[in-house]
Amino acid sequence: WNSKDDLAECLRSLERQTDRDFETIVVDNGSVDGSEEHVRREFPSVTVVQTGANLGFAGGVDRGIERARGEWIALLNNDAAAEPRWIEELRAQTRHCDARLGMLQSRVLFKTRPDRTNSTGVLLFPDGTACDRDFDAVARADDAVEEVFCTTAGAGLYRRQMLDEVRLPTGIFDETFFMYFEDLDLGWRCRLAGWEALYVPTAVVHHALYGSSSRQGNHFVERHCKRNRVRMMLKNASVRFLLRGIPRTVADIAQLVSWDGPTALLDVARAVRDAATQRAAVSRIVQGSRRSVERRWVVKRRPVSA
Repeated sequence: WNSKDDLAECLRSLERQTDRDFETIVVDNGSVDGSEEHVRREFPSVTVVQTGANLGFAGGVDRGIERARGEWIALLNNDAAAEPRWIEELRAQTRHCDARLGMLQSRVLFKTRPDRTNSTGVLLFPDGTACDRDFDAVARADDAVEEVFCTTAGAGLYRRQMLDEVRLPTGIFDETFFMYFEDLDLGWRCRLAGWEALYVPTAVVHHALYGSSSRQGNHFVERHCKRNRVRMMLKNASVRFLLRGIPRTVADIAQLVSWDGPTALLDVARAVRDAATQRAAVSRIVQGSRRSVERRWVVKRRPVSA
């Protein structure tokens, strides 16, 4: 969305990939800065999907997945650039992987500080908040392939079979989220359905962070995160986990009201309604129990940088 310069850098990084066996799809969310025209002119091999409106990250990505033909779907933010072996390293992990491996996480570094980590996955905490794994930590040379809770969608690889299996009436990425927490919501749902995730440290991407959202108004990110955290919890968490998160939920709602007044309560009510509608659909795909996933993956101690 309105990120022509970032997008051009992103697409040039894909042209430099050592593994060329992939299709590239750009979803344009109604940009007015000439992004679509630039891509069609400078990158003619790229498929452009024009939504005609800003559908947010979730709606835009879902439109791209609809057009994709591969057995694996790689997602890359428009404000990110992949190192040349990115696809090659991700694909290598898919060749002999377990049949239930559905998500692969890249090593995401900051563009402006390439020695520091943006994300190596997602951490989920007992109050239902979350953060990027290894956020702002020094990038380690000795990182190994290892299992993580789920993948950040800005630079991840997803098995198409898994995405089809966990699709909800509101989308693969739940489009009621618009943006933020939609990748954690999807990853949690995939975990509930019995799918697994791996971190691949040799698949490296450099990310600008908040490239499109930085052009929005005050508290844009925080508003979406607080509302979407409620949606995510009500859809995926056990009752015990929901109860444990009540103090944080109350604090978040109070903050939203302080920003937006009583209308914030209407937004939260819509989030609760959306999530309650989808919880039954999530329940139908759960393998085992919600509590078993929480016992394995909820991180008790919050990292200092989080």
